[in-house]
Amino acid sequence: MRELPRVNVSEDFYMWFDLEEKKEHYATPLYLYQVKRDRINPDDETKLYLKLEKDISKVRLNRKKEILRQPSTIYIHYVENIGAMLINFLNADFTNYETAYNTFFYAYGFELIKEYVPYIYSKNDEFITDIEFMDMLEDIYNTCLDDLLEWQDNFRKCVDFVYNLNGNEEFKDEENKFAKFVAYTIKNSEFYTYSQDIEIITDNYINIHNYNSNETITELIKRINNKDSKLELHNVYTSTKLTSMCFAILDQVVRHENLQIKTCLNCGRYFIPNYRQNEIYCDLANPDQSPSCKEKGANEQYKKNLENNQTQALYRRLYRQKFMIAQRNKDSKIIQKEFEQWKKEAKDKVNKMKKGKLTEEEVYKWLVKSK
Repeated sequence: MRELPRVNVSEDFYMWFDLEEKKEHYATPLYLYQVKRDRINPDDETKLYLKLEKDISKVRLNRKKEILRQPSTIYIHYVENIGAMLINFLNADFTNYETAYNTFFYAYGFELIKEYVPYIYSKNDEFITDIEFMDMLEDIYNTCLDDLLEWQDNFRKCVDFVYNLNGNEEFKDEENKFAKFVAYTIKNSEFYTYSQDIEIITDNYINIHNYNSNETITELIKRINNKDSKLELHNVYTSTKLTSMCFAILDQVVRHENLQIKTCLNCGRYFIPNYRQNEIYCDLANPDQSPSCKEKGANEQYKKNLENNQTQALYRRLYRQKFMIAQRNKDSKIIQKEFEQWKKEAKDKVNKMKKGKLTEEEVYKWLVKSK
């Protein structure tokens, strides 16, 4: 990927996509406040992901100590699953400036709404306290809240239409998500404007040549056939507007059949399945550090499987016991009849349990009574 323009180190937001790896890379001069930067690869310090360390509403503010609030550099970019920024915007909680920061701005900064609050950058070279910094965040929130809520609502409506979510059944049988997205954009009186103000910086082979020119042709062809991302071109998208950047991301997602946007069966948040398209639970992080819905769903399924295993185990144990009794008493017609009747009833109940017509608990209690 080409080097980013260094002249705008403290101003511009950049994003590029690796569709093979299903990753999006972005560079932003955000403020690192209660945010931890971790390496994707322990041996590679050039690719990081961001994690919220603490809910800022629970941070004890320092009223006296003044520090310089400078944005982090864009030279070390951040990496996340493709579509993550859009998903985080769709799910962002704009109830107050603290939740807005915790669920969105901590990772992307205020760069894409700077035209609404340009004065924030006048404080780059000033020493300010935590109190002053939080007041600044609240000013940004109050200035942009109406716009943020409107943009979020407009993107939710588009995503709901394209992916038939939240009760939207329009053109449900239309499989071409990209066609629905383009048609919606053309027809919507406001959404089409979000496609403006996006600059695409075309990638080239200069840096790829500089870093790989010593390789043999044979090795290069092998790496290219193996889809080595270091040998691929990645155009860079840059914009000064949040809506334009979210539009660019959605445009990338809807073009690929293997990328689906869904809503979590547990929490209702939007998510893009990472592995299987039929996933029903999201693995989105929670500000309170609690287990993800996917982990909770797996635990519930484990409990159900355990219950089911207990019932099956009891059934097999009783079957063996009654079968042995019947084998030792082949001359007893009563015992043979009782065994055959029990076997028929037990098998019927277990089959109904597997089909969901009876619960594990009902079958388990019947088995206990039939001992």
